[in-house]
Amino acid sequence: MIEQKKAPAVTEAMQNNINTSTFNIPLCSGFGQFHSTKNKLEPKAYKAITLQQIVDMLARPPSRAKEHGQWAIFSDLASRDVIEQRNTGAFYALWADIDDTGDKTFTDMFSLAYGALSVDLIAYTSRSATEAKQKSRLIVPLAHSVNGRDFEIMQKILNDKLEAAGVIPDRKTETANQICYLPNKGEFYDFMDNFFTGLLSVDSWGDEFHAEMQTLEAAEYTRKERLEQSKRKAYERMSSSGKSPIDAYKAAYSPLDLLELYGGKVRGERAVSPLSESGNAQIVIKPDGALLSHHGSDDEAGLGKRTPQGKRLIDAWDLFKFFEHGNDETAALKAAGVMFTDENGVSISKRNQRDYMEAQSATPEALEAVTVIFDNEAPPSQLKQPPKPTFDFTKFALNGSSATMKAQMLDDRYVLDGLAILGQATVFYAKPNSGKTLLTLHLICDGIKRGEVDGSDVFYINADDDLKGLVTKLEIAEQHGFYLIGPSFKDFRINDFASYIAAMIKADDCKGKVIILDTLKKFTNIMDKKMASDFGKYMRGFVSKGGTMILLAHTNKNRDLEGKVVFSGTSDIVDDVDCAYTIDVTESNELSKTVLFENIKSRGDVEQEVAYSYANDITGATGGYLALLNSVHKVSTADAEEAKQQRGIMDQLEKNALIIEAIQEALAGGEMKKTDLIEEANKLSGISKERVSKTLNAHTGKDWSKGHRWTRRKGEKHSFFFRALHCTDQTFGLYDKLSNGD
Repeated sequence: MIEQKKAPAVTEAMQNNINTSTFNIPLCSGFGQFHSTKNKLEPKAYKAITLQQIVDMLARPPSRAKEHGQWAIFSDLASRDVIEQRNTGAFYALWADIDDTGDKTFTDMFSLAYGALSVDLIAYTSRSATEAKQKSRLIVPLAHSVNGRDFEIMQKILNDKLEAAGVIPDRKTETANQICYLPNKGEFYDFMDNFFTGLLSVDSWGDEFHAEMQTLEAAEYTRKERLEQSKRKAYERMSSSGKSPIDAYKAAYSPLDLLELYGGKVRGERAVSPLSESGNAQIVIKPDGALLSHHGSDDEAGLGKRTPQGKRLIDAWDLFKFFEHGNDETAALKAAGVMFTDENGVSISKRNQRDYMEAQSATPEALEAVTVIFDNEAPPSQLKQPPKPTFDFTKFALNGSSATMKAQMLDDRYVLDGLAILGQATVFYAKPNSGKTLLTLHLICDGIKRGEVDGSDVFYINADDDLKGLVTKLEIAEQHGFYLIGPSFKDFRINDFASYIAAMIKADDCKGKVIILDTLKKFTNIMDKKMASDFGKYMRGFVSKGGTMILLAHTNKNRDLEGKVVFSGTSDIVDDVDCAYTIDVTESNELSKTVLFENIKSRGDVEQEVAYSYANDITGATGGYLALLNSVHKVSTADAEEAKQQRGIMDQLEKNALIIEAIQEALAGGEMKKTDLIEEANKLSGISKERVSKTLNAHTGKDWSKGHRWTRRKGEKHSFFFRALHCTDQTFGLYDKLSNGD
C-alpha cells in the first residue's frame, strides 16, 4: 500500500502561493450519482464546497462507497443542467479523469502532467484504484473564472495536452455538467500537489484557444450550410405538393445538428443528451440518422417516442417540439406551419387552408367564410384598412436637448496624468509583471492629490490579487480616499458587473464616476468577438453618460515584427475605447525597472509616449509594496527616448539569445578568428552560418549597454579576431536573466 502523505506541506504551500479568493468560491457539489434537484424519487438541494476544502480533503479523505461519494462541478452555479452551466456558470478549475493508466504509476502520470502544463496542480487516486491500475483525477485551479462554453474548450485543450504527454484522459470531462468525484480513500489511495508554479490563466493557452474557436466556428458554418441545403430540399418537397409541417421539418433538419444546437454532444457513433446529468454517451445514432436514447433523463422528460423496450426514439421533430415549444405538439405545428413556403411564398398552413376551402365550396363567398374560420379574423372586405405605417428619423433627433447634454459633459481633465481623460474609456495592455497595477495606482493617487478627480468617485475593482495583495491595495485606497472592491467580498459578483453598470446608466448616475477594472479578462472573454463586443456596448453606454472606465489587460506572448508588444484578444476592445496604450519594459536591472507607454489609439490631447521608472530592489524588509509605490516617477523626455532605444536593444538580445550564447561559449577559451568562430557557433547552436554571421556583426562593439557582447580586432590579410566582452555593472544581471528565458 502506498504511504499516505501528511497535510502540513500542502496547507503551507497553499497559504503562500494560491489566490485565496479563487479558492474560497462556493462550488456546486453533491453526494452520489443521483443527487439532483430534478430527481423525481428524492430531489435534493445541492451542497457547496470550495477548492480550499477540496485541498484539505487530500490528506484526510473520507472513505465511502462510491454511490455515496462526494462530487463537484467546479462552477459557482448550483445546477447539473448542461445548458444552464454553459450559459450561466462561472468555472474556477479544470479537471481530468484518468482511467486508462497503461503501465504508468500515479507518480509517473503526475510528473508527465506537470511537465506538460507547468501550472499548479492537485491529483489523487480514485477509490477504485488498484496497485496495478492507479486510476486518478487531476484538478487544475484557474487564475480567474471562465464561462461554461469556454470551460468546455479549455477542457479539450487540457485533455489534448495530457494525451500528447502520454496521459490518456476520459473525454467525457469536456461537458460542462460532468461531475468530478472528490478524494475518497480506497485501499491504494495517494495524492500529490504542486503549488509553486502559478495558477493557470486562459491567456497562456491563447493560441490553442483561438485554434479551437476557429474549429468550432468552422463546424458551425458547415452545420448551417447543411441546414440550408436541407431547407432547399424541403422547398422542393413543398413544390411537389407536400403538405405536412412535421414531414417538412424532418426533411429540413438533421437530428444530429439539432442535438448539438440544443446542447448535446456527438461522440463518434454515440451521443450525449442535452438533458443528461451523467455526461455518458447513452444515445445510439442509427443508420437513418434517428437517435435511440438510453438516457433515463430523456425518458423521464418525455423526449421522443417510447419504444417497447423502454428506450426513446428521437427525430428532428421531437427535438424541435421539446426544446422550442415545451413538448407542445399544437404549438410546434403552428410554428412549423408558417416556416416553410412554396415558390409563391405561400406557407404550409395557408396552403392547407386554401385546399380545405376549395374542397368545401367553389363560391367566393364560401372561400371568404372559411378564411374566417382558419384565420380567426374578419374578411378583408369588412375591415377598415389602417394606413400604411411610415418611418421618420425625426423621432430619434436630439434637437432641443443641447443644454441638457452640455450639462453632462465633463471638462477635459486627466484622471491619469497625460494618459486617461475624464469621461473616456482607456485601456492599458502589458505583459505580466510589467507593473501595470503599480503604475495605475500611482497615477490615480496622483490625480486625487492634484484635485483632478474626487477620490469618492473612484472605484478600483481588484480581481487579480490574493488576499494579501488585496489587503495591501485596500490600505492604499483608505489612505487616498478611493474605494476598493474585491470579488466575493460584500456580495460583489463579477458575473453581475454588466447589470451593475446598466443600473447606473438607468439611474443616470454615471457622471464623474471612475471605474478601474484590474484585469479586464475577469470581466469579459477578450478572445471571444461577441462577448468582447457586448462588453464594449455597455462600456460605451456608461461613458456616454459621463462615466470614466480604465481597463488593465494583457498582451500576447509574441511581439510584432518591430519588436513591440501586441494587445491580446480581438480588436473589439481597442475599437470601442477612446484611448489605448501598450506598456513595455524597456530596461530592467537589479536596482530599477523602466517602462514605456506607447499610444495606439487616442481621442483628445494625450501623451503619445511617456516613460516611468520604479525600484526593482524593494522587499518586504525594505518597505514592501507601499515603498515600491512611492518609488514610481516619471522619466524625462531624453531618458524616455533612451528607454525606447533600450527596448530595441533588449528585443534584439532576446531574438538572438541562442546564437549569442553559442558564440560566448565558443569564445570562452579565448580569442578566435571570425571564420573559425562562425563554424564553431554553427555547430553549438544548430543555426545557419548566415544567421550566426549576422548576429556576430550586430553585437560587435565595446559598449555593453548598447547590446555589444564581444570586441573585434583586425588581423593580417583582412582577417578579424573576436574576443568576449565582459561586463561588471548591474546590466549584466539583465542579460543573465534574458539568456535564461526570464
